[in-house]
Amino acid sequence: MTAIVSIKDLRKTYLGGFKALKGINLDIEAGEILALLGPNGAGKTTLISIICGIANLTSGQITVGGLDIGKEYRKTREMIGLVPQEINLEPFETVINSMRFSRGLFGKPKNEKYLDEVLKTLSLFDKKNERVITLSGG
Repeated sequence: MTAIVSIKDLRKTYLGGFKALKGINLDIEAGEILALLGPNGAGKTTLISIICGIANLTSGQITVGGLDIGKEYRKTREMIGLVPQEINLEPFETVINSMRFSRGLFGKPKNEKYLDEVLKTLSLFDKKNERVITLSGG
């Protein structure tokens, strides 16, 4: 099976010399569920930020769907979704309107059928017209 995300010898050193990631190697297969666990400062957020293209790596390679995230940024970014714990959404907006807005930020066309499928996959379809503030952060 081919990894959907492949990380090879990933390193991240911040200005000042702090080494947040020291040679991470990881393959994530399609359909696999993965949990990143560790204490504060272990590099979990740094790793996710680099995979999503929010932060730059110092060295190493990451591929998403077989494409290098540095060389094929836009194509790989289209394959990645990130929902952070502390998301800056309008808390009194509905779930579905927040999803529509987020798609618009990335230039994605309106596609109600797709949004409904995503909500069903996440077992949130029955919450689509609820206000974001009513949902659990977890």
